[in-house]
Amino acid sequence: MKHIFFSILSILAFIQCKEAPAPPKHVLQCYVRYDAASRNVKAEATLRDAVSKNILDIPGGIQFQATAMKLIPVMGNTYTLEFPAAFTPKVDFEWNNAKQKKGIFQLDMPAIDSFFFSSAKLSVKEPTFLQWRGEALSAAETLVFMWEKADGSNTVPMEVSTTLGKPLIEIPAAKLAQLGAGEWKLYLVRKRAGKADNPDYAVEYAAEYYTKQKTIVIE
Repeated sequence: MKHIFFSILSILAFIQCKEAPAPPKHVLQCYVRYDAASRNVKAEATLRDAVSKNILDIPGGIQFQATAMKLIPVMGNTYTLEFPAAFTPKVDFEWNNAKQKKGIFQLDMPAIDSFFFSSAKLSVKEPTFLQWRGEALSAAETLVFMWEKADGSNTVPMEVSTTLGKPLIEIPAAKLAQLGAGEWKLYLVRKRAGKADNPDYAVEYAAEYYTKQKTIVIE
């Protein structure tokens, strides 16, 4: 039996030598931001070596929404593009791969059509619920509240996540008390981040959706 065992080990070793693992893919980092107030979209893309983490050029460049992105060497060879646009739930990054065929990565953009609280005025003594029109937060998403005092004297970010599985978040009274009474301006930033596999690259992505600003009164 020992001879058979060692024979099997020899065969496995031979197979492993013949089938060496493929080198790791380069990592394409993609970022998209949509601002609903200004109806503006901004995209960035960076290609890195998977081992050394050095930034690389993308042969032939890269396109966002069928428009060539600009290479900014002073930012470490980051490709960027910004322009006014209506919101689209899916956006595309495209490039030509080593075989001169089109490569593509499609990113689902998070969105919040509108948002509102369970009461017209908020209180530092009572919790409230924020609701929005749109899909519930996924496990890969967070929501950032950007509170700005109406007179511009103070800005307070508040990052939250939820496991309710609904487009609904409870805001404890203690959080409202930290802000204090007064008139505030509020906009939300819905953030999504993750990783995806692609025939050409390993992809790391981040997407942000900025809502329009609303005036909120806290008593």
